[in-house]
Amino acid sequence: MNILAFIPARGGSKGIPGKNLYQVAGNPLLFYTIDLAKKIDKNVIPFLSTDDNEIKAYGRSLGLIDDYLRPKELASDSSATIDAVMHALEWFQKSGEVEFDTILLLQPTSPIRILTEVQSAIHRFKESKMESLVSVTLMREHPFECIKSVEDSWSFLEKPNKKVTGRQGYTGNYYFLDGSFYLATVEFLKNNKAFVVEGKTHLFESKLRYSIDIDELEDMEIAECILERKLKI
Repeated sequence: MNILAFIPARGGSKGIPGKNLYQVAGNPLLFYTIDLAKKIDKNVIPFLSTDDNEIKAYGRSLGLIDDYLRPKELASDSSATIDAVMHALEWFQKSGEVEFDTILLLQPTSPIRILTEVQSAIHRFKESKMESLVSVTLMREHPFECIKSVEDSWSFLEKPNKKVTGRQGYTGNYYFLDGSFYLATVEFLKNNKAFVVEGKTHLFESKLRYSIDIDELEDMEIAECILERKLKI
């Protein structure tokens, strides 16, 4: 199984200008994703999808030496990642260098990952002959405490079958898609035009307590605190 570790890193960013090269705990944000991708397995090929020459140059400095640049029309705020993935696969097909049957999506905006978890997920994916697998984390805000508001009324997202007096009585397994990784076969992506499909995608529970998907500067500051702590361990 040849796996393309697809790392999307376009140049434009409204929330944090230059986000992918923003310095976090001593390194550009992009460093943490590329560094992990290179360590996963010899059959996992790191691939940087960017429209930005500065980001491309940084990728080259870390050993990613292909000549690919993402077209500008696939690098706008409204561009879908799946379209960028498909374009990259067509590029590889035309180059005739290597064929991939599986895509591992690693977003630079989720720099806090556990390498052994990614490796374990790939092993499970192979052994169970899955088509789609996504990383999830237990919800910190339990649905018994989450509220949906509609105009002047509101309701809890979920309600217990019986009265509970503390969190120890909260039941059910509730997760959120933490953005750490998405894994799918090329065939699955072609058929569904998505990495995650309800009823088809399997879940991989991460043991991370805090998973960050960076969108605002405050997210970057939180990620820096966690990464600095990891580097000291």
